Amino acid sequence: MLPRAARGKQGPALNVLTRAMSKTAAQNKQVVHDEENMEFYIKLGEDKAYLQYDILNPKTKAVDLQHTVVPEVFRGQGIAKVLAKVFEYFISRDQQMKLTCWYLKKYYQDNPLPQYTEKIIQS
Repeated sequence: MLPRAARGKQGPALNVLTRAMSKTAAQNKQVVHDEENMEFYIKLGEDKAYLQYDILNPKTKAVDLQHTVVPEVFRGQGIAKVLAKVFEYFISRDQQMKLTCWYLKKYYQDNPLPQYTEKIIQS
């Protein structure tokens, strides 16, 4: 597996994720896809909330959604839920997802949409 820094270039903000933001503290926050570091993030002043992933299979482009981190001061404001909308990004690219992150597992259990179920790799 390539090191994170060698995996690509930083991508533009994702419109599909920005549109998905709720009217909480996450409103007006932009979700950015940093392909080089394989993460989606929301800049929060000097901090950032992020979701990291890795490629499980370069051939199928299946991903492992590994970590969702929100700085303590921003927890409980819906930021992680906004980051969980990366499901839509990977679904739009026809990629399967393994959920290693406990928060994303919970998000999926709370939102068992058929389009999610089709792309989740059951463990």
